[in-house]
Amino acid sequence: MTIEAGAGAARPSGDKQPTKAARLAYISAAVRREGFVNVEDLADSLNVSRMTVHRDLDELQSLGTLRKVRGGASAQRSTRFESDLQYRLASAVEEKRRMAAVAAELANGGDVVLVDDSTSALAVVPRLGQRGPMTVITNFLPAMQALVGHPEISLIALGGLYEERYAAFLGVLCENNLADLYADVLFASTSALRDTVLYHQDQRVVTAKQAMIRAAGRRVLLLDHSKIGQGALHRLGDIADFTHVVVDDLVPKEVIRRLADTGVEVLIG
Repeated sequence: MTIEAGAGAARPSGDKQPTKAARLAYISAAVRREGFVNVEDLADSLNVSRMTVHRDLDELQSLGTLRKVRGGASAQRSTRFESDLQYRLASAVEEKRRMAAVAAELANGGDVVLVDDSTSALAVVPRLGQRGPMTVITNFLPAMQALVGHPEISLIALGGLYEERYAAFLGVLCENNLADLYADVLFASTSALRDTVLYHQDQRVVTAKQAMIRAAGRRVLLLDHSKIGQGALHRLGDIADFTHVVVDDLVPKEVIRRLADTGVEVLIG
């Protein structure tokens, strides 16, 4: 079996040996599209040895694009690995769109709004300008890029060390900035919920999100069904740290009841 080429990754043809850059681009596109790639299939598709594929996977793993697993590599999250940004942007798109429509109703014209580095919160961003003039604070580069020059939005960009794999500014500077700010509403997400406890794979992301929680009045968590019942290395906090939770309609009713029992308002998108 061979892997079909997708957007952004032309499949090498004939007996021509692809360059390293071409191989890395091809593998990255394949794992983002399929979620899992097999070493044997990659070797066949790229016309290279399995050892070459393993070296390429090692490099992509070091960049945070994928994680190596037995027989291949995966783009899906694990306890210690958060999925690549491009993979997350392409995941649960319709669920995020519906949740964003519900969540955006919790922001009002004149509000100061915090947006974290999640793709779920990013889905809310295009709707903010429709709610009236407001100030948006974020550490997430895609959110900044979406809002720059918007006539209804005053944009505050949080500082910090730029982390390419998250497209976000993190670290002490980001957290210190947040300590000096207050927002009316926060839109945030994370990668895992087990019972009523929230987790994330990266401690730097956790401390930035915790600083955002402390800085906001209304705190809105967006969680699609893929996060439910999952775990990750670092504890972020508890559902009760938020005032509202927005879930998609695939989240089981018993989970919704458990969340509501904590006192948080649960909304379904």
